[in-house]
Amino acid sequence: MNDIKVGDFVETYDVIIIGTGPAGLTAGMYCARANLNTLILGDVYDSQLAKAGLVENYPGFPEGIQGIELAERMSQQATKYGALIKPTAAKRIKKDEVFSVTTVDGVVNGRSVILCMGARHREPDIPGAKEFQGKGVSYCAICDGALFKGKDVVVIGYGNGAAKAALYLSGICNKVAVLCVYDSLKCESVYLQRLEEAKNVDILYNASIESIKGKTVVEEVQFSTNGKSKTLPVDAVFIEYGTMPNSVLATDLGLELTKNGFIVANRRLETNVAGVFAAGDITGGRRQIATAVGEGSSAGISAIGYIKKSRTVNLK
Repeated sequence: MNDIKVGDFVETYDVIIIGTGPAGLTAGMYCARANLNTLILGDVYDSQLAKAGLVENYPGFPEGIQGIELAERMSQQATKYGALIKPTAAKRIKKDEVFSVTTVDGVVNGRSVILCMGARHREPDIPGAKEFQGKGVSYCAICDGALFKGKDVVVIGYGNGAAKAALYLSGICNKVAVLCVYDSLKCESVYLQRLEEAKNVDILYNASIESIKGKTVVEEVQFSTNGKSKTLPVDAVFIEYGTMPNSVLATDLGLELTKNGFIVANRRLETNVAGVFAAGDITGGRRQIATAVGEGSSAGISAIGYIKKSRTVNLK
């Protein structure tokens, strides 16, 4: 892994970007190139992009690229132009004369804010899922799959996330069972074809998950298909139930949200609060790396315009 440049806090930044996924890093690169004093908050290696495994649908990489490498490249491009990345979490944010962001390392101030907090894994209400988290239940196949090399595992889900997790696990585990809650996987056809060709992957459709059981670690999954209850002995359960927005900070600022908790932003990625912009998965829509990059660039350009306009007003 390559080193990522970080820097020290200064008194007030032109823009504070919260989030180190593709939207946040792209916005940071744009703002830094425009000579804005730019701070990016977050851990690059904890982003959804870094945990994505092989990315095959991002333009410019015909052979694909590992998500963690793409995240590193994006971060290096942002820091090349002067953006500072601090691997610290934002806890609270408020607006007075400037925006004050409270982190675990102290308070930083900014004249504008771009929110790119992304989304987190959705945790379904399955008996045993919380009890055995870290004891055989995982929400990240890339992170934890190697712990179960040569073992039998289950992937619970229905979309691209579940398909990619199963494909990754099929290369290191003995057997992989995919329990799909629908009558078909809602994934790209290329992933489905690869799953069907994999000799150690079984897909069970219309699966209703009843419980995850074990003594001290995961030992079995109980589910039913077509009204028949079944028990599957396994060593691990990987849950891929999609994501939900990390919008807690948005409520601190009184931002308008959708009924599902995503930040409402216009085509310029402006929110209902002046000086606050949002980009990436936090705005809902198509959750793709390319989409996040596009929104990040647009939010960055909007923030640049906002800062330049405010400087002009202050000079009058």
